[in-house]
Amino acid sequence: MASIIRASVLLLAFLGSAWVLAAQVRIENPKKLPVKDGEVNLLYTMVCEQVAQDFHVRNYKNLEVPLTLVLGEEAESYVIDHLTGAGTIYLRQWDETPFASAAVMIAFHHVLTNGQFQAEVKKVLTRFSKIAPETLTAARNRR
Repeated sequence: MASIIRASVLLLAFLGSAWVLAAQVRIENPKKLPVKDGEVNLLYTMVCEQVAQDFHVRNYKNLEVPLTLVLGEEAESYVIDHLTGAGTIYLRQWDETPFASAAVMIAFHHVLTNGQFQAEVKKVLTRFSKIAPETLTAARNRR
């Protein structure tokens, strides 16, 4: 019985470490604030899995874009590089809630392909141009 439990623990440890290694978040922590790399990576993977499940993305790894966590910042925010798709999350200190919130937004940004995103923007702009009020400049030029 003990060997079965030991084998189960080893299997769980192996699977758990493989799960953590799936997402690699680069952490910049110049002030050496407390943070556990494994927790950060596990939470990022779980965010991507949840977003993929909720929005019917077949492979959650498609949402696991390069991510950088910067700790010790005064203002908490996140940035998405629209050319590369990479994300950066800026936090005062490690906190799961603001990290997960920003990570969800970054993952959600990748639910649509670039083509789908551009098509949506075009649809909205076309629709807007049909109902948008005339600008003052356009009215003056029409006279």
